[in-house]
Amino acid sequence: MTAHSVNTLLRRTVPVGWAAALVTGVVVPFVISDYDLLDLTRMLAVAIAVAALNLLLGHSGQISVGHGAIFGLGGYAAIIPVATYGWPWWSAVLVGGAVCLALGLLLGVLALRMGGANLGLLTIAVAAVFPLLLIRLKPITGGTFGIFLARSPIEPPAWAGLTGAQFGFLVCLAALAVTLLALSNLVTGRLGRALAAVRTSALLAAANGVNVNRTKLMAFTLSATVAGLGGALYALVTAIAVPDSYLVPFSIMLLAASVVGGSKTRAGALVGAAIVIYLPKLAENIVGGESAGNWSQFVYAAALILALTLAPSGVIGDLARLARRATGFAPGTRDASPAREGEAALLK
Repeated sequence: MTAHSVNTLLRRTVPVGWAAALVTGVVVPFVISDYDLLDLTRMLAVAIAVAALNLLLGHSGQISVGHGAIFGLGGYAAIIPVATYGWPWWSAVLVGGAVCLALGLLLGVLALRMGGANLGLLTIAVAAVFPLLLIRLKPITGGTFGIFLARSPIEPPAWAGLTGAQFGFLVCLAALAVTLLALSNLVTGRLGRALAAVRTSALLAAANGVNVNRTKLMAFTLSATVAGLGGALYALVTAIAVPDSYLVPFSIMLLAASVVGGSKTRAGALVGAAIVIYLPKLAENIVGGESAGNWSQFVYAAALILALTLAPSGVIGDLARLARRATGFAPGTRDASPAREGEAALLK
């Protein structure tokens, strides 16, 4: 590969704005307290799950209301071997991703057999049953009280000179950067064109040689795997996994985060994750007491309705469109309707 081709590849995959954001992210853990850093680290882990949901919702047109459960499964699958057998954190994260890959494959096959829009119904059932299973499987999951670790197993090497919070943040930042880069390249490649074609018209896509069922299955399985990796990092960073963290409202929150942030944008994952992490805190500071959770759920619902009405492309998607109209350029975004993308995909 020549130097020119390398530079071209870098320009395509790492826009200047994202490179600046990554550099800023690396600096962040050294200028804020470890307490505040934990919330940011949680946000990065959730952003991985939102990015996974963006692949499913924004690029394949499939709806999942069970990604909160998949996120939780990844967390439990990672924290159990660490707590029980003392596994290293990185191997536990891989286990979390592998378990969610298997679940995604199973649910995807079942949904295809059921036909129609049954993926959404199937994932709702998974989201409802998952916390109950966690409580029933007490010898493995700890039941209602879940699993607690004395501290996060994601610890820095002795030579790094970092605190545990700083290292955990940098690990999640690197994981999110790799996730966004990989998914971005994926949706602009052959699979992305197939997804756009299927989203536009499954019949037309099939007539042009696209294997519709395989494309949908690949999208859901990949999305579940990435969500599981995010859940694994979340559980290990916070050193806790409890059933109450993965109830149906959490799955709805992730779905709302994807829609409000912008399901077809990379930055939308960060905006959506920030809503998930900081909106409950904001509600608690304003309202206080037990009613804060109810108010935060009300705001999620209101934000979802407003986004669907006023910003159908999400906050980032509509801001990018405005920026493109004003300047004629908006890096890292695309301003094509689903129909146009699908037509273009079918012509390639």
